[in-house]
Parts: sequence; structure tokens; C-alpha cells
Amino acid sequence: MNTLTLSFMSLYASFTMATYYGASLDLDKLSSGTIGIATFLVFTLGGLDKSGGIEITAFSSNGLFVAIITSIFSVRVLWIFKKYNIGIKMPASVPPAIGKSFSALLPVLASIIVAWFIRSICNFDLVTFLNTVCQPFVSSSENIWTAMLVVFITLLLWSCGLHGDGIFLGLFTPFGLQWLDQNAKLVAKGVSSTQLPHVLAGLGNTGLIRMTVWTAAVWPLVIFMLISKNKFLKKLGVTAGIPAIFTIVEPVIYGLPIALNPYLIIPFVFSGTISTGVGYLLMSSPWMGKFFVAIPWATPQFLLGPLGTGDIKTILIVIISFVIGLLCYLPFWPIYVKSLEKKAE
Repeated sequence: MNTLTLSFMSLYASFTMATYYGASLDLDKLSSGTIGIATFLVFTLGGLDKSGGIEITAFSSNGLFVAIITSIFSVRVLWIFKKYNIGIKMPASVPPAIGKSFSALLPVLASIIVAWFIRSICNFDLVTFLNTVCQPFVSSSENIWTAMLVVFITLLLWSCGLHGDGIFLGLFTPFGLQWLDQNAKLVAKGVSSTQLPHVLAGLGNTGLIRMTVWTAAVWPLVIFMLISKNKFLKKLGVTAGIPAIFTIVEPVIYGLPIALNPYLIIPFVFSGTISTGVGYLLMSSPWMGKFFVAIPWATPQFLLGPLGTGDIKTILIVIISFVIGLLCYLPFWPIYVKSLEKKAE
């Protein structure tokens, strides 16, 4: 099961990224995905292994950087051919689906020839090259200071009204998936989740940061709103409470709001940052399990840890993060409520 899921992530990603990148350029989705995965395969398939089967090691996290590059390159080739109207033209009587297939032949051929020339004629292994170049950066990125800095910048963007997860946090998904894949392979070999090497496995999509950030930065505000005597705050707390459990935080960030709110920006940013640092220290200890399963981002935080690590003790991180958030907001919340009362007068 691990081999056909996490160990095939780059193969899936090469099709998915090319599909959506093509859609953003107003290209046919199926053609974009096909040219993306075809180019990726030519770049990564190095021949047969010792047993006579196809070598597929690059289908795992090892090939993620190549999947990104080949998706961008191949779809751009398709875009260039479309922009300059280069392709096989079919009569109007031909069904549209068949016409699209023929029009994509030349860009697919061009992209594959370039990939074949680099991989086979020049004998250049792009997978090994990129992993060798990026490995020092990837390895040095996994520490408590990186985790806290990533969260700090992400929350700072949210506080300015920008989608921090989409703009910044998502950039670290390739790193987090590589660490997650490596953890999963060790678990498949019988290693305990408490002995896994990567604390930030799943960074950018799931994992530790998903457990700590919104638990500290949003959940306390929902509690404060629910117990507030202010009608607006109480109604908003009821409305935003259930979405917040599933890490849908926009109703709080833009409805309260937190964005551009001088009273709440400071505790919002620092509660998530501090809780992430504390969570990192706890999860890096030898008695706490690490993530080896990719859990959907909307999973409630108190389920995320046990499901992703197999260790129920990770719920402690959620509880501690919530307490940290409460302590950070306590000095600021009364001041904000008074500001609302003054506006209403």
C-alpha cells in the first residue's frame, strides 16, 4: 500500500501539476496532464532493474523536484505551440476530441524529444542532480527555527489579509512530502513512529504545523466569542465554531476580523509561532510519534496527530497549543471588546 501511494507521489504529481498549470494558461487539461506525465517518464525511467522490471525509484519523493520542472517545461511547450498556432489541423467535420488529440501531437513530440536528448543522449540524470543540489538545503531546513519562521511569515500574511497557506506555506510541500515518504518507508520496515527521523514530515500540507497553528491562533478566539455578551461576537462564534474545528479559519480571520486588526494581530501571529516551537520540541522527543501518513488538511487537530502518527499522545500538543493561544489572547481580547463597545455608542 505504501509503495502504490506515497512511493508513487511524483508520478501522480507530474500529471496533476501539469493539468492545473495548463488550465491556468487556458490549455486543455487532459492534453496538459498527458504531456506532463509523458515528459516526466522520459526523464526518470532509466531502464530495467536487476529483476528485469522498470526502475521506479524516481516515482517517490525523490522525483518531486523533477516533476515540478517537467510540468512547467512541458506545459509551456504546449502553450508556445498553441500561441503560434503550430500543430496538425484537422477538418471541421472531425469531432473536437479527436482534433485536440492531433493538435497536441507536435508539442508532445517536441517535449519528449528534448527530455530524451537530455536523459539518453547527454546521459544526464536530472533526478540525481537535483537531489544532490537540493539535499543540503532540504536537510538543513528541518529544525525548530525554520518551523517557527515559516509559521511566523504565514500568519503575518494572513494578518495582512493575504492567504498565507496558499502564498507561502505551500512552497514547503515538496520538503514535507519527502520527509513524510522517508518516515513512511521506515515504518513499513518495522520502525516505531517514535523513532522516526523527521519531525516536520508533511510540512506545508499536513503534520505538526496543522496541529499547532490554528489550535492556538483561532480556537481561543472562538471560545471567547461564544462566551461574550456582545451579540455580534456571539453570533460570529456560533457561525465560525464548527468550520474552525475543521481548520476553515476564514470566517474568523475575515469576519471578526483578525486581518488588519491592530488589537489582535500580535497575539494571532505569536500564539501560532510559539505553539509551533513548543510542539516541535515535544514531537522531537523520543516518546512522541512522528507523522508518516498524509492526512487531509481539514481533519480536526485532535484527530490529526493520532491518525497521522499512530500515537494518541500527540493530543497533548493540541491541548498545550490551545492553552498557549488562550494565554496570548487574554491581555488583548478585553481591549478589543471595549473598542467594539465604543464604536457602538
